[in-house]
Amino acid sequence: MYRPRIKNNICTNAHPVGCFYSVYNQMLDALDKPIKTGKNQTALVIGASSGIGLASRLALTFSAGMDTIGVYSDRAAQAHKYGSAGWYNNQAFEYYARRANKLALSTNQDAFQKNAKDWVIQKLQQNDKKIDVLVYSLSAPKRKIKGVGEYISTIKPIGEDYRGRTLDVFEENLRDIEIETANQEEVDATVKVMGGEDWQEWILRLKKAGVLAENFKTVAYSYMGPEQAQSIYAEGTLGCAKAHLHETAIALDNSLVDMGGQASIAVLQAQVTPSSSVIPGMPLYISVLQQLQQKAGKFENTLQQVNRLFSEGLFNKARKPEQYLRVDDLECNASMQQAVKAVFDELNQENLSELVDIKNFKQKFLQQFGFAYDFINYEQKPDPLTPPAIHDFSELSYQKAG
Repeated sequence: MYRPRIKNNICTNAHPVGCFYSVYNQMLDALDKPIKTGKNQTALVIGASSGIGLASRLALTFSAGMDTIGVYSDRAAQAHKYGSAGWYNNQAFEYYARRANKLALSTNQDAFQKNAKDWVIQKLQQNDKKIDVLVYSLSAPKRKIKGVGEYISTIKPIGEDYRGRTLDVFEENLRDIEIETANQEEVDATVKVMGGEDWQEWILRLKKAGVLAENFKTVAYSYMGPEQAQSIYAEGTLGCAKAHLHETAIALDNSLVDMGGQASIAVLQAQVTPSSSVIPGMPLYISVLQQLQQKAGKFENTLQQVNRLFSEGLFNKARKPEQYLRVDDLECNASMQQAVKAVFDELNQENLSELVDIKNFKQKFLQQFGFAYDFINYEQKPDPLTPPAIHDFSELSYQKAG
């Protein structure tokens, strides 16, 4: 038997075949939504193996037809040890990209470190390539700086303690939570990890090495958050990090003027990702939001949202260059937020299962780790080193599998 191991809305294992299938379906989704860009372009995705970063790399490859380089940090599989979902996702991505005759180079190392930046520069020079697009989608819990120390990010309010409710997805119950306010050291550490410093270091290092193309574009991902999450998100330690990221975009944009370059912030809507699932209150909010969006026919999955960001925003020549590329309109719609608030106002433990489709959130969450697919026999342990090439998913549909 090979089942998901869950603790505090975190899944610590992954199923290879399910991960391959998840990537396969996103690839089909991307192929169905072509994006017009220049020919023979190359993209670099930092934080490329799961969630929004993976969706970005899939869209850039299969929608926009670009060669890509990916930087990620995940546990690799061994003969008798399973890898993480991100590692399996990357194996699947490389397999499908190369079958499509696209360059797909990846490095599994800490993106914060100089070695990762030097590796990318070396590969670009060896392949006579320059970067046309850089997507910064790094979501890391900590950052080491050689000779300085280690910084650990926190998700805490600032100024006063946070009291609220969160959803224990796998126990299927509401839980009251209280989080004490962050001290200045925790705020500074979170900015150091999740702010814009490393994004800027990547751009400046690549520019100095001469591997950025003319009219180069770069985008980093951000999120504003709903009203009920402001104290734990936008007004908390995460908000400080995002504010620094936004300030960095302005500085980078100015530094790229000489080459016709552009730096932007993409403001995304809430999605079920490994990162969002651990933010207090977000699983409950996302569950309510997405079930209402689906009912209203206003729902986009992660790949669809990223595709719209690229096609209508980043690569849309008819649109003026903007500091903020916002694709959170479906979430921020006033009537949608009113509907979400109405559910929250009525919600309690007794009516939880009636008002909230927890199973939908749970399925989306588990499928990112290769679980909750009907066609896979989870009673049988898979080979940790299962290659994507031995699986043919062409006879399966997403509806049948999930």
